Amino acid sequence: MANATKSIRHRVFGLTVLLSLIWVLIVARLFSIQIVNGQKYKAKCKRQVDYRKVIAPLRGIIFDRNKKPLTIDVVQISFSAHPNLVTDKLSLAKEISSWLGNNDKKYLNTLQSDRTFVWLERNIPQDQIHTLLDENKNYPGLIIERNIHRQYPFGEIGGQLIGFTDVDNRGISGLELEFDPYLSGEPGWRIIQKDGLGRLNNRPDLPFKETIDGNDVILTIDHEYQTILHEELSSAFCEHNADKAMGIIIDPKSGKILAMASTPLFNPNKPFNYPVSSQKNRVTADIFEPGSTFKIVTATAALEENHVHPEDSIHCEKGFIKIGKNIIRDHEKYNTLTFSEIIKKSSNVGTIKVAQKIGKDYVFKYARKYGFGVKTGIQFPGEANGIVHPLEEWNNLMLAQVAIGHGLCCTALQLAYAYSAIANGGFLLKPQIVKSIQTKDGIVLYKGKPQYIRRVASVETMTTMRELLRLTVQSGTGTRADVHGMTIAGKTGTAQKVTKNGYSQTDYVATFVGFFPVNNPKLLCVIVIDNPKGKTHTGGAVSAPVVKEVFTRIVNQSDEIFLNEDNFQRPITKYAQIDEINNTRINSIRTKRAKVPKPLLSSLQYTSRMPNLHGKTSSEAIGILQRMGMSIDIKGSGLVVSQTPSRGSLVTSNTQCHLILKPPRLSVD
Repeated sequence: MANATKSIRHRVFGLTVLLSLIWVLIVARLFSIQIVNGQKYKAKCKRQVDYRKVIAPLRGIIFDRNKKPLTIDVVQISFSAHPNLVTDKLSLAKEISSWLGNNDKKYLNTLQSDRTFVWLERNIPQDQIHTLLDENKNYPGLIIERNIHRQYPFGEIGGQLIGFTDVDNRGISGLELEFDPYLSGEPGWRIIQKDGLGRLNNRPDLPFKETIDGNDVILTIDHEYQTILHEELSSAFCEHNADKAMGIIIDPKSGKILAMASTPLFNPNKPFNYPVSSQKNRVTADIFEPGSTFKIVTATAALEENHVHPEDSIHCEKGFIKIGKNIIRDHEKYNTLTFSEIIKKSSNVGTIKVAQKIGKDYVFKYARKYGFGVKTGIQFPGEANGIVHPLEEWNNLMLAQVAIGHGLCCTALQLAYAYSAIANGGFLLKPQIVKSIQTKDGIVLYKGKPQYIRRVASVETMTTMRELLRLTVQSGTGTRADVHGMTIAGKTGTAQKVTKNGYSQTDYVATFVGFFPVNNPKLLCVIVIDNPKGKTHTGGAVSAPVVKEVFTRIVNQSDEIFLNEDNFQRPITKYAQIDEINNTRINSIRTKRAKVPKPLLSSLQYTSRMPNLHGKTSSEAIGILQRMGMSIDIKGSGLVVSQTPSRGSLVTSNTQCHLILKPPRLSVD
């Protein structure tokens, strides 16, 4: 009995000690949790309860210079749910059905699923939903998410220029990438509490941060010009079955880029349907040998340094010249040409002999002054430097090659701004593609302005260069760019492509640079067609007609922009007068013995194209036609609904225009 009592006492003591130890451990653990690590566990608990929801900002819009949106942000709504947390499935199904106009049975069946998470609808445009719940306040278990999807309303038009964004709305290429810091904005957030069942509850007293939407970027690009360039470039690309093509239109006086396009085309709305190479803006990224378009460097150096005069005669060796063991030929066997004719006819031999006369130092100097071999500084990613070899590497053969645009490479962008220096009277400009950057409230953060880099040559030299380039279009290698009634100047270029075995005899790069009007240039266009296939492959036959069509369409579209007598065709220079009126060789100027006869009055009669007067008031129409010197016959009042001659027809000051007007309340075609 005593042993039994003793045994029970030992058991009770042991149990007491065990319980005491357990109690001590519990107290110690609670002390550790509540006192020692209290803040740590409190923060952990808060993280589990408080859900931080990030709210994406609206991305800034990219506009053209006329505030036409080139990008749009589409807000899309997605509905999902945790079925086990939805208490009134039927009511929720009917509510969603009323928002979206679908059958409520579809949503009820989905909500009755055994899964822990289901999608009800995804990526519904917000403008299709007239009523939205404030998150899931009234319906526990329902999740409403707002997603922002970037879209490009004009698709392939300007695709490589604008670029595109990724799934997180961050810029990946083009202007979207370059100006992403301005466009992206700053995301906001909101704290939402989660209960033990995982239900989210909004509370207005919880912390939040407002989103800051991105800034808008207004470009110098004109969408109408961009469309014209896109269509004409695409047409030439297909017609000549080329490997690729690129083009750019700029204002040569301000340096503003008005249009820029590349082929093969690229649609930023479907970026993964195209190869990565199609995303490139070839105008800034691709380099090529400019061929005869580079002859302006030799010509400018010779004129500016007074080594050659336009009237000087140069023997062209019957079409070929030997440089060491190499022979360089002309496309025709010329004997003696004036320097003006060398540029007009694009003689390789004549240009090389001029380059030899002035020396490699001057050719290199003016190549650099024109900006070749150096980035232009355009606000666009991926610009190439081009290639101009160091002067110490030049030998006689390289001098001859460079003089005619071989042995070096440039971009279409560099070529455009080199020619803009001729068009604007001698200044090399920095490309300008952004007109301004503004906040959503209209506060201007950045405003573009012309930036002059350096003077390339004197006004007198550049005036002479414009005259010579006008001759090229009037009666030289660029006649297929000429438009009756317009004064287009320019230069052709045809370069053999480089292969592993030297210069190809079958693959070429056809280039034409043109600007208009020659006396007061407002537009400059470069067209480069890479490896055209077919009967013709020269810049004059392939690229010049594209520039002609681009300028013609722009003039026909922009009726009042070019209504100025300086813009219409007339003999503007002494070289052009002799070449056009007398049909004599330009070297007759040199003697100054033969007096140039004055042209008849009729030969100086200006011609132009009939503008589109539809929708204009009588006073507006009369003002336009009077500036053109035309007589007017008007019937009716109000707005113009009919005109004769039709838009785009060639007219002179003797042409009479018949207009029919109707009141504004009537339908105007």
